[in-house]
Amino acid sequence: YGAFAEASLAEAQAAAGRAWYDKYCTQCHGPGGAPGSAVYPDTNEKVDLRRYVARHGGKFPAGEWIAVVEQTEARAPHADVWREILEAQPQTMARRPVARGVVVLIAEYVKSVQAE
Repeated sequence: YGAFAEASLAEAQAAAGRAWYDKYCTQCHGPGGAPGSAVYPDTNEKVDLRRYVARHGGKFPAGEWIAVVEQTEARAPHADVWREILEAQPQTMARRPVARGVVVLIAEYVKSVQAE
């Protein structure tokens, strides 16, 4: 039962993450994590989120992922998206943690689309 519940939870989180990914990320990163217009600044190589884990040594860098998305400097590539996610949350003290939860669900979706 435990393994089944974990698998079901992971699938549910990935499904929720896909909805958020489609809303906030597809425009730049492409559908299903396939390359869109986003490029790595150091190489100008298109970002293929289906290879994100492989690019990071086989592990998903959760802390780095959240830090990159939450950057708010004017030139940060995700500043507008983070602001949109944050502003979509109810005006409560839990606004930032709830917005971060959206980012975590998007990460779960990205983990689910990794190429073998």
